[in-house]
Amino acid sequence: MTDQHSNNDDSEMKCTCGEMHKGHICWLSRMGLIMEVHHLTDNPTISCSSCGAKANLPHNVCFPAPLTK
Repeated sequence: MTDQHSNNDDSEMKCTCGEMHKGHICWLSRMGLIMEVHHLTDNPTISCSSCGAKANLPHNVCFPAPLTK
């Protein structure tokens, strides 16, 4: 038997940064919302210090950190 996710709605999940997790790059990617991810990552200025996702704006990642060039 495989491990299945519970029936909880991930749209209200809070990440450890204390913000609503819905809308963060990692959540959008997990939900398969590729076009939304592309729209939020087409000119990245920030990365997530937890997962490494790059985003245009800090509120789209759980733990924003400036991109190093």
